[in-house]
Amino acid sequence: MNKEVDDLPMAHVELLNTAFNSFAKASKSLEASYQALQDRIGSLTLELKDKNAKLSDALREAEKNKDYLDAVLYSMEEAIIVLDRAGRITMINRAAVLLLGEAAEGALGKKYSELDIALSRQDGPVWALAAGGKKYDVIVGDSPVVDSNGDLRGRVIQIKDVTRMRQMEALHERNKRLISLGEMAAKIVHEVRNPLCSIELFASMLERDLEDGKMKELAGGISAGIHSLNNILTNMLFFARPHRPSLSDVDLGELAEEVLRMLAPFLESRKVRAEKLFMAPAAVQGDVELLKQILMNLVINAVQAMPEGGVVEVRLGVEGTVNKTPFLEIKDEGVGIAPELMEKIFDPFFSTKEKGTGLGLAIASKIMQSHGGYIKVSSEPGRGSTFGMFFGAVCPAGDAYAARR
Repeated sequence: MNKEVDDLPMAHVELLNTAFNSFAKASKSLEASYQALQDRIGSLTLELKDKNAKLSDALREAEKNKDYLDAVLYSMEEAIIVLDRAGRITMINRAAVLLLGEAAEGALGKKYSELDIALSRQDGPVWALAAGGKKYDVIVGDSPVVDSNGDLRGRVIQIKDVTRMRQMEALHERNKRLISLGEMAAKIVHEVRNPLCSIELFASMLERDLEDGKMKELAGGISAGIHSLNNILTNMLFFARPHRPSLSDVDLGELAEEVLRMLAPFLESRKVRAEKLFMAPAAVQGDVELLKQILMNLVINAVQAMPEGGVVEVRLGVEGTVNKTPFLEIKDEGVGIAPELMEKIFDPFFSTKEKGTGLGLAIASKIMQSHGGYIKVSSEPGRGSTFGMFFGAVCPAGDAYAARR
């Protein structure tokens, strides 16, 4: 010990030793605590790293599930629009974009009520939707979105397009009526035609035996009237009997060109101009003469619907990407058809013309059915009508024809 320590009293020395010993023990205790803290920090670091890894996996899985859910919603055929609490659009799928057209542009962030669409109730659950310049028959669903606590988070709007379904239902009902009327027409023709032929024969004999004069003229009038009735009965038989078309490859573009050439003088005399819009070449399996008869009938009807003249547009194309449906459409600028008459225009003997027989569209519809197709019509009073010949499928030569063009 140094002199200063030696000079201290023994009691003070003992106190100093005790203090040094306490400090040494405290240092060791602190060192042990520090080591324990270091171990605990290491353990917590490993635990945190493990939890971070699990959280990252969970986030990746959540993102994956979100992407999958978005893909499912995006691929659904029904239009889906998701809204937040304020009614703003947070998600809109592809079907909704296709259905709404221009109205869906820039929809995200907008309020649903601000979309440029119009919904009006029709019959039952079906609504009429006007969007993007088009009209549809739709079924609309509106479901709330709630969280686990039952709090409202938003809404989901579902819109199902049932336009084609409604058209097919109407077509089925029309076909049932036409079958019944066809059966009745066949029976009437059978009962009337035999005595009518006898009357025509006797009238012709009478006309031949009579000398020139009023009586001979009257007999000739009887023969002409009976001949006209016989034509009507022939058309009735054509409508009533099943058609067996003689099938061959028919180029719809060439068919339209030929019909327009044949009717060119008629169109010119009525101050009507024909415009062609051939969007895609198409060929079908069909009876060229029967299809020509339909197209001529539709073009003549379009011209007669425009007494002051106008434009008849002939459109050729293919509808759909998977199940390709070739079509020929005739669009006029005429008087249009009243909504209450739309379902009747294909009924036999129904006509809006003074001298019409009412068999043209009925026969055209039957011919299209025999080709596995149908006639679709849309009209707006005062703005014209569109009649379309829609075929079931492209014929085997169709793709080859398209390639040659």
